[in-house]
Amino acid sequence: MRSHSFLAVYCGFICAVLSPFSLAAEGALVVINGDPVSYAEYEQFAYAEARQTFYHGSPPEGEQFIEFRKTAADKLIDRKLKVIEARRRGLQPDHEKIDAQLASYAQQYGQEERWQSEGEAMLARLRAYFEEESLLAQIEPMLREAPVPADGEVEAYYRDNIEKFTEPEKIRASVILLTVPAWSDESAWDAAREDAAAIAASIRDGKPFAEAARQHSADPTAANGGDMGFMHAGSLNHSVQAAVNELEPGEMADDPVTVLEGVVLVRLDERKAATVHDFENVRERATGLWQREASEKAFAATLARLRDDTDIQLDEEYLQTLPN
Repeated sequence: MRSHSFLAVYCGFICAVLSPFSLAAEGALVVINGDPVSYAEYEQFAYAEARQTFYHGSPPEGEQFIEFRKTAADKLIDRKLKVIEARRRGLQPDHEKIDAQLASYAQQYGQEERWQSEGEAMLARLRAYFEEESLLAQIEPMLREAPVPADGEVEAYYRDNIEKFTEPEKIRASVILLTVPAWSDESAWDAAREDAAAIAASIRDGKPFAEAARQHSADPTAANGGDMGFMHAGSLNHSVQAAVNELEPGEMADDPVTVLEGVVLVRLDERKAATVHDFENVRERATGLWQREASEKAFAATLARLRDDTDIQLDEEYLQTLPN
């Protein structure tokens, strides 16, 4: 069991045998400012990406697989560019933490046969990986640092994105559901519609909707007289919502609505119009949203600049290769 757990941890970012390509190909997938990134390192990275992205870690096939490989290559290049930028800024890996991590691995897996034969090489690769991780942990917040908005910028953002500060229309409706099993024939559905029409007629003759709901409805709201409470417009079943859209508060739909579970009588009880929140009441949220979007734009612009300023030579043909 220890050997299995070791391989699971180790292969996440070091193991060279991760794909049909990693043993067959030697050389560099990409050369960044003269520094090569090997095919094996790329396959390791793509393997980890697949484990995080796809169910059971298995990427799609065909053209989708090629697109996944291109995306993984772009992510790896961005990772390398951020590490280069961290070093350019004089950032240093947390060697004390890294030494502790490596010592923990050596202690935990030191008796493994593979560790005893390849331990030095494994430690070197682990150290390189942890050093990059340490630098990335430092540089990412710097590259994503939210700028301070100039006077009027947040209010302009509020006006330009007013829908983000608008509480949607809410409705309060009541329903009576007569269930029809999904496997029923058309005669059962016709019978349910006839029963619903009879209940609707009794309501129009003066029977309280709530009383009829408690007596006939199979919906969970029956105990509350069919009252569904307030909800955002559009959250109802599409057919029920369409019926509600035609109603004024206090009105019941003329005809029962057919849904997956059966047939429904619906009444609109109340409608609350959409509400636009005043800027002063949402200033803090608007500032946070502005800063988040500005931060993402600045981060994307920085990565684009780093790519423009860097000599990147990518073996695009390799990424087009499908496994046998």
